[in-house]
Amino acid sequence: MANKSLVAIAKGADIQENVTKVFDLMGGVTNVVRKNSIVVLKPNAGHAEPPETSVCTNPEVVRAVIREVKKAEPKKIIVAEAAAIGCDTMECFKVSGIAAVAEEEGVELKDIKRDPDLVNVAVRGFRSNIDHLKLPQFLLEADHLINLPILKAHASMVFSGALKNIKGVVQDKVHMQMHQQNLTMAMMDVWSACRADINIMDAMRAASGYSPHMPVPIETNLVLGSKDPVALDRVACEVTGIDTTCVDYFKVAAETGLGNYDMDDIEVVGTSLKDAYKKMWIPYIGDMSTRWPEYDVKCEGACSSCQALLAINMEELKAVDEYEKNKGMTIVIGGKNEIPKDIPDERIVLHGNCTKKYLKDHPNAYWILGCPPNEPALYLTVQRKEVINGMGDQEEEIIRPCMARDAAVWREYVFKAADKYYAEHPEEK
Repeated sequence: MANKSLVAIAKGADIQENVTKVFDLMGGVTNVVRKNSIVVLKPNAGHAEPPETSVCTNPEVVRAVIREVKKAEPKKIIVAEAAAIGCDTMECFKVSGIAAVAEEEGVELKDIKRDPDLVNVAVRGFRSNIDHLKLPQFLLEADHLINLPILKAHASMVFSGALKNIKGVVQDKVHMQMHQQNLTMAMMDVWSACRADINIMDAMRAASGYSPHMPVPIETNLVLGSKDPVALDRVACEVTGIDTTCVDYFKVAAETGLGNYDMDDIEVVGTSLKDAYKKMWIPYIGDMSTRWPEYDVKCEGACSSCQALLAINMEELKAVDEYEKNKGMTIVIGGKNEIPKDIPDERIVLHGNCTKKYLKDHPNAYWILGCPPNEPALYLTVQRKEVINGMGDQEEEIIRPCMARDAAVWREYVFKAADKYYAEHPEEK
């Protein structure tokens, strides 16, 4: 049997108390952070959204971790991030509130994407298309890398936590490459080259709903911590009612030896799973083949990531009043479908790398590359009748302007859906 991984949980309204308790349960900060060490904190600050949205790590959680780490008398504390493709990291730090916290606490703030001192790091035994990374020298020289994810539903992965957050240490070019072949495996390859030794999860206001771009925050009041990112993510799912069999990356993480997935190999300390439990609304999970009867949805063999993206895109078609206009189209995700040859190519949208093979019989169908594809690529392709891959110039010229244009109506739609869901499930409110 594998050695058990310890996962600490603290529940309460006081963020600093929660963070201190988690470190204490992990052995005490002076035992997990060495004196005179260089410590890098990696929050989730990928998008320019304020704290109340739960898109980024709560700045007060970042502050609490900084203050706790200071007890260990480190030489230097650095807060670092590489924002999402096309996003300005320093703007994300500012809007999220993390920049102000760094200034007030006297710690350094670094934009990984702008760092000039990059080192080419080979990914030995890589299993995706990522055979090397360019990582900043300061990150490689750090004595400790503390991963500070926020707990949220995620359109590209169903769920986002510790494992996915380390994706934010790469440059835009690599970030783009990760989506082109196999994002799940690419995430694990990044971990093999840049592994956090401590993971502290912000679950004070977890992001349910159509996160990450339109989350519905819920009051969970939790902070979780572990040296094992797989175990931490598994426990985060347990306390929010996420069916982990619907999150494909857990299987890949277990195969790559990143940590323990089986609950029998995980020791939970602090607040019990029962007392920490708060069900999240995640509309990415469930039967996809009959949810949108006005469309011919074929999803045999689809991974959880593409199923989640299917859900968000079909609902966004409704929000922007394009659903009825395009009914009758065939939407294909997954590699085990049969597509009749008599369906006109102009009525077929193929979503993801595994659907490329269908171009043999339908060469003029709309094929969206990626594994998984860019989050809004499906609804934009259906709406615009042109392939939106979300790569290169499309990110700046099409994707982000369209997301900004549709944000208000999409937000209204999502929060109405949340109100309906919680009205039908009052015990989860």
